[in-house]
Amino acid sequence: MDFQKRENNLLIDCEKCAKQFSQYCDDCVVTFLCRDMNSTAVVVNLDEYRSIKQIAAAGLVPPLRYSESI
Repeated sequence: MDFQKRENNLLIDCEKCAKQFSQYCDDCVVTFLCRDMNSTAVVVNLDEYRSIKQIAAAGLVPPLRYSESI
């Protein structure tokens, strides 16, 4: 995955996601957790990202489906 990495943070910008407005967007952890259409970017630190991956693997939330468009 291509993330902007700054000081152990990941910037996940839905405006730059190749899957925005597709069926994958509806099944993405960012959409699931934020549910705020006014905000298009989320900053997650690496520890939070690891936690999200673990709870997604357990089936408690959808996975991160972010894929930065070219």
